[in-house]
Amino acid sequence: MNNVALIISTYDDSEDLWYPLEQTYQRHWKDIECPIYLCTNHKQFKSNLFHSLQIGTEISWSDNLQKSLKKITQDYVLLTFDDLFLTGTVDNSEIKKLMKYVIENDLNYLQFYRSISSGKRVDNKIFKKSNTAKYKNSTIWSFWKKKVLLELLDKNESSWEFEIIGNKRSFQLDNFYSTRSNIIPFMNGVIKGKWEPIYKKRLLKSGIKINDERQSLTNLQSVLYHFRDIQFDFLTYLIHKIY
Repeated sequence: MNNVALIISTYDDSEDLWYPLEQTYQRHWKDIECPIYLCTNHKQFKSNLFHSLQIGTEISWSDNLQKSLKKITQDYVLLTFDDLFLTGTVDNSEIKKLMKYVIENDLNYLQFYRSISSGKRVDNKIFKKSNTAKYKNSTIWSFWKKKVLLELLDKNESSWEFEIIGNKRSFQLDNFYSTRSNIIPFMNGVIKGKWEPIYKKRLLKSGIKINDERQSLTNLQSVLYHFRDIQFDFLTYLIHKIY
Protein backbone atom coordinates (compact mmCIF):
# COMPACT_ATOMS: atom_id res chain seq x y z
CA MET A 1 0.00 0.00 0.00
CA ASN A 2 2.76 2.43 -0.95
CA ASN A 3 0.29 4.68 -2.75
CA VAL A 4 -2.06 5.13 0.25
CA ALA A 5 -2.06 7.60 3.14
CA LEU A 6 -4.30 8.01 6.16
CA ILE A 7 -5.38 11.64 6.64
CA ILE A 8 -6.69 12.86 10.01
CA SER A 9 -8.77 16.00 9.61
CA THR A 10 -7.88 18.36 12.45
CA TYR A 11 -6.63 21.88 13.17
CA ASP A 12 -4.47 23.53 15.81
CA ASP A 13 -7.28 24.27 18.28
CA SER A 14 -7.85 20.51 18.62
CA GLU A 15 -4.30 19.88 19.78
CA ASP A 16 -5.58 18.38 23.06
CA LEU A 17 -7.06 15.44 21.10
CA TRP A 18 -3.91 14.41 19.26
CA TYR A 19 -2.17 12.60 22.13
CA PRO A 20 -5.17 10.46 23.23
CA LEU A 21 -5.93 9.75 19.58
CA GLU A 22 -2.35 8.63 18.98
CA GLN A 23 -2.56 6.33 22.00
CA THR A 24 -5.60 4.55 20.55
CA TYR A 25 -3.78 4.01 17.24
CA GLN A 26 -0.68 2.69 19.00
CA ARG A 27 -2.85 0.30 20.98
CA HIS A 28 -5.32 -0.88 18.34
CA TRP A 29 -3.63 -0.48 14.93
CA LYS A 30 -0.05 -1.48 15.58
CA ASP A 31 0.48 -3.01 12.13
CA ILE A 32 -0.72 -0.07 10.06
CA GLU A 33 1.65 0.33 7.12
CA CYS A 34 0.61 3.57 5.42
CA PRO A 35 1.78 6.97 6.70
CA ILE A 36 -0.59 8.91 8.98
CA TYR A 37 -0.89 12.67 8.50
CA LEU A 38 -2.41 15.31 10.78
CA CYS A 39 -3.88 18.33 8.96
CA THR A 40 -2.37 20.86 11.37
CA ASN A 41 -2.08 24.59 10.71
CA HIS A 42 1.12 25.84 12.31
CA LYS A 43 1.73 23.40 15.17
CA GLN A 44 3.85 20.28 14.95
CA PHE A 45 2.88 17.27 17.03
CA LYS A 46 5.90 15.38 18.33
CA SER A 47 5.16 11.80 17.38
CA ASN A 48 6.77 8.78 15.77
CA LEU A 49 3.40 7.77 14.30
CA PHE A 50 1.59 10.96 13.23
CA HIS A 51 3.18 13.39 10.78
CA SER A 52 2.11 17.05 10.96
CA LEU A 53 1.45 18.61 7.56
CA GLN A 54 1.44 22.23 8.83
CA ILE A 55 -0.63 23.70 5.98
CA GLY A 56 -0.74 27.21 7.46
CA THR A 57 -3.77 29.44 7.84
CA GLU A 58 -7.04 28.05 6.52
CA ILE A 59 -10.35 29.62 5.55
CA SER A 60 -12.53 26.52 6.04
CA TRP A 61 -12.51 22.79 6.67
CA SER A 62 -12.40 22.13 2.92
CA ASP A 63 -9.54 24.58 2.41
CA ASN A 64 -7.58 22.82 5.14
CA LEU A 65 -8.17 19.43 3.53
CA GLN A 66 -7.35 20.66 0.01
CA LYS A 67 -4.04 22.10 1.17
CA SER A 68 -3.26 18.90 3.09
CA LEU A 69 -3.98 16.63 0.12
CA LYS A 70 -1.75 18.73 -2.12
CA LYS A 71 1.17 18.25 0.30
CA ILE A 72 1.20 14.46 0.07
CA THR A 73 2.30 12.29 -2.86
CA GLN A 74 -0.07 9.32 -2.45
CA ASP A 75 -2.95 8.87 -4.92
CA TYR A 76 -5.38 7.29 -2.42
CA VAL A 77 -6.36 8.53 1.03
CA LEU A 78 -8.32 7.13 3.95
CA LEU A 79 -10.01 10.15 5.55
CA THR A 80 -10.87 10.23 9.25
CA PHE A 81 -11.18 12.80 12.05
CA ASP A 82 -9.39 13.81 15.23
CA ASP A 83 -12.36 12.85 17.44
CA LEU A 84 -12.83 9.30 16.13
CA PHE A 85 -10.98 7.17 18.69
CA LEU A 86 -10.21 3.52 18.04
CA THR A 87 -11.79 1.12 20.52
CA GLY A 88 -10.66 -2.31 19.34
CA THR A 89 -8.12 -4.08 17.18
CA VAL A 90 -8.26 -2.96 13.55
CA ASP A 91 -8.07 -5.87 11.11
CA ASN A 92 -5.25 -4.50 8.96
CA SER A 93 -5.38 -7.43 6.54
CA GLU A 94 -9.08 -6.72 5.85
CA ILE A 95 -8.34 -3.02 5.35
CA LYS A 96 -5.63 -3.89 2.83
CA LYS A 97 -7.97 -6.22 0.94
CA LEU A 98 -10.59 -3.49 0.67
CA MET A 99 -8.04 -0.91 -0.46
CA LYS A 100 -6.73 -3.35 -3.06
CA TYR A 101 -10.31 -3.93 -4.27
CA VAL A 102 -10.80 -0.17 -4.73
CA ILE A 103 -7.53 0.32 -6.60
CA GLU A 104 -7.82 -2.73 -8.84
CA ASN A 105 -11.45 -1.96 -9.76
CA ASP A 106 -10.83 1.78 -10.23
CA LEU A 107 -13.46 2.85 -7.70
CA ASN A 108 -13.69 6.50 -6.72
CA TYR A 109 -14.71 5.95 -3.11
CA LEU A 110 -15.34 3.24 -0.54
CA GLN A 111 -16.65 4.04 2.92
CA PHE A 112 -15.41 1.59 5.59
CA TYR A 113 -18.64 2.17 7.47
CA ARG A 114 -22.19 0.94 6.96
CA SER A 115 -23.91 3.58 4.85
CA ILE A 116 -27.34 5.13 5.30
CA SER A 117 -27.38 5.97 1.57
CA SER A 118 -29.74 4.28 -0.86
CA GLY A 119 -28.19 1.79 -3.26
CA LYS A 120 -27.81 -1.90 -3.95
CA ARG A 121 -25.88 -4.85 -2.63
CA VAL A 122 -22.85 -5.97 -4.64
CA ASP A 123 -22.03 -8.95 -2.43
CA ASN A 124 -21.95 -9.84 1.26
CA LYS A 125 -19.31 -7.20 1.97
CA ILE A 126 -19.84 -4.34 -0.52
CA PHE A 127 -22.75 -1.98 -1.20
CA LYS A 128 -22.95 0.41 -4.16
CA LYS A 129 -24.42 3.82 -3.39
CA SER A 130 -26.96 5.26 -5.81
CA ASN A 131 -25.52 8.13 -7.87
CA THR A 132 -28.02 10.62 -6.42
CA ALA A 133 -28.12 9.24 -2.87
CA LYS A 134 -27.95 11.40 0.23
CA TYR A 135 -24.65 11.06 2.09
CA LYS A 136 -23.04 9.59 -1.00
CA ASN A 137 -19.84 11.48 -0.14
CA SER A 138 -19.99 10.91 3.63
CA THR A 139 -16.57 11.60 5.12
CA ILE A 140 -16.45 9.17 8.08
CA TRP A 141 -13.78 6.51 7.40
CA SER A 142 -13.94 7.24 3.67
CA PHE A 143 -11.33 5.83 1.28
CA TRP A 144 -10.92 8.11 -1.73
CA LYS A 145 -9.16 8.38 -5.02
CA LYS A 146 -7.40 11.62 -4.10
CA LYS A 147 -8.02 13.45 -7.36
CA VAL A 148 -11.77 12.81 -7.04
CA LEU A 149 -11.86 14.19 -3.50
CA LEU A 150 -9.93 17.28 -4.63
CA GLU A 151 -12.37 17.82 -7.49
CA LEU A 152 -15.36 17.70 -5.15
CA LEU A 153 -13.99 20.00 -2.46
CA ASP A 154 -14.89 23.70 -2.48
CA LYS A 155 -12.45 25.71 -0.40
CA ASN A 156 -15.24 27.85 1.09
CA GLU A 157 -17.23 24.96 2.59
CA SER A 158 -17.36 23.50 6.08
CA SER A 159 -17.44 19.72 6.50
CA TRP A 160 -21.21 19.91 6.96
CA GLU A 161 -21.60 21.96 3.75
CA PHE A 162 -19.38 19.51 1.87
CA GLU A 163 -21.63 16.61 2.84
CA ILE A 164 -24.76 18.54 1.77
CA ILE A 165 -23.76 20.79 -1.14
CA GLY A 166 -20.76 18.73 -2.20
CA ASN A 167 -22.97 15.66 -2.20
CA LYS A 168 -24.91 17.14 -5.12
CA ARG A 169 -21.66 17.69 -7.02
CA SER A 170 -20.93 13.99 -6.59
CA PHE A 171 -24.10 13.05 -8.51
CA GLN A 172 -22.18 13.28 -11.77
CA LEU A 173 -19.75 10.59 -10.62
CA ASP A 174 -20.18 6.84 -10.48
CA ASN A 175 -18.46 4.14 -8.44
CA PHE A 176 -19.16 5.26 -4.87
CA TYR A 177 -19.43 2.31 -2.48
CA SER A 178 -19.58 1.40 1.19
CA THR A 179 -18.99 -1.72 3.21
CA ARG A 180 -22.06 -3.51 4.57
CA SER A 181 -20.68 -3.55 8.10
CA ASN A 182 -18.51 -1.22 10.17
CA ILE A 183 -14.93 -2.27 9.47
CA ILE A 184 -13.08 -0.06 11.96
CA PRO A 185 -14.07 -0.16 15.66
CA PHE A 186 -14.27 3.41 16.93
CA MET A 187 -16.23 5.90 19.01
CA ASN A 188 -17.00 9.55 18.31
CA GLY A 189 -15.46 10.95 21.47
CA VAL A 190 -16.16 14.65 20.89
CA ILE A 191 -19.55 16.02 19.82
CA LYS A 192 -19.77 19.66 18.66
CA GLY A 193 -16.52 20.46 20.42
CA LYS A 194 -17.38 18.77 23.73
CA TRP A 195 -16.43 15.40 25.16
CA GLU A 196 -19.13 12.74 25.16
CA PRO A 197 -18.91 11.85 28.90
CA ILE A 198 -19.52 8.12 28.57
CA TYR A 199 -16.79 7.77 25.95
CA LYS A 200 -14.43 10.03 27.86
CA LYS A 201 -14.79 7.79 30.95
CA ARG A 202 -14.21 4.75 28.76
CA LEU A 203 -10.95 6.21 27.44
CA LEU A 204 -9.77 7.20 30.91
CA LYS A 205 -10.64 3.76 32.30
CA SER A 206 -8.55 2.14 29.57
CA GLY A 207 -5.53 4.20 30.65
CA ILE A 208 -5.68 6.85 27.92
CA LYS A 209 -4.50 10.25 29.18
CA ILE A 210 -6.79 13.21 28.44
CA ASN A 211 -6.39 16.96 28.95
CA ASP A 212 -9.26 18.07 31.22
CA GLU A 213 -9.66 21.60 29.83
CA ARG A 214 -12.26 20.66 27.20
CA GLN A 215 -15.87 20.73 28.41
CA SER A 216 -18.20 17.72 28.30
CA LEU A 217 -21.79 17.37 27.15
CA THR A 218 -24.51 17.56 29.80
CA ASN A 219 -26.28 14.33 30.73
CA LEU A 220 -29.32 15.35 28.67
CA GLN A 221 -27.17 16.18 25.63
CA SER A 222 -25.45 12.81 25.98
CA VAL A 223 -28.77 10.94 26.13
CA LEU A 224 -30.06 12.76 23.03
CA TYR A 225 -26.84 11.99 21.14
CA HIS A 226 -27.03 8.28 21.94
CA PHE A 227 -30.72 8.18 21.02
CA ARG A 228 -29.91 9.60 17.56
CA ASP A 229 -27.00 7.17 17.27
CA ILE A 230 -29.30 4.22 17.97
CA GLN A 231 -31.74 5.52 15.34
CA PHE A 232 -28.92 5.73 12.79
CA ASP A 233 -27.73 2.20 13.56
CA PHE A 234 -31.26 0.85 13.21
CA LEU A 235 -31.83 2.60 9.86
CA THR A 236 -28.54 1.40 8.41
CA TYR A 237 -29.32 -2.13 9.63
CA LEU A 238 -32.67 -2.04 7.80
CA ILE A 239 -31.15 -0.64 4.60
CA HIS A 240 -28.51 -3.37 4.40
CA LYS A 241 -31.01 -6.03 5.39
CA ILE A 242 -33.45 -5.06 2.64
CA TYR A 243 -31.17 -4.14 -0.27
